[in-house]
Amino acid sequence: MAPRVYLFLEEKEFVLEAWENANLEIKRCVDNHQLTVYPGHNSNHADIEIKCENIELTLKFSLRDLWQEKSLMLTSINQSVVYDINDENFDYWDTIPPFGVVELFGIDFNRGKETTEAEVEAFCLLLNHFLLKHFMMYVFLEREIQLVLPNILNLNSNLKEFSHNGVKGYRVANFG
Repeated sequence: MAPRVYLFLEEKEFVLEAWENANLEIKRCVDNHQLTVYPGHNSNHADIEIKCENIELTLKFSLRDLWQEKSLMLTSINQSVVYDINDENFDYWDTIPPFGVVELFGIDFNRGKETTEAEVEAFCLLLNHFLLKHFMMYVFLEREIQLVLPNILNLNSNLKEFSHNGVKGYRVANFG
């Protein structure tokens, strides 16, 4: 795990990894993919491009290290945590990590005409696995991820909502 974007950029190899007994769609994504990471405009930013040739999917997005950037979004994210242990929405494991929180933005998603919903879901699972392998939490604003939002919402039980400047956002972490 790279708790900071600048440490993530120092890694030598980036790949999507299937797990044991992964379904066919996941294996097809992994079999012929290219994952390229570029430095962003400073050491707290990275640009990522993922191409899965077998299923004709391409995703481009940027990452921003919210702690290093001293982002005001962290306040909004923190306000979404339920601290009252008597509240029915209280979750012991729901905390905001002190580092390793990245925002996905500038998202561009393209899929081929023959790409199935099952393949898009598999791709989203792989992306989630990749991001949580490298960072403690990732966040995104709803407007940034409209094209794949239904897949991400349906597949991720660790998804928590927050509001930032009146815009709905989501945070995803490896709780517990």
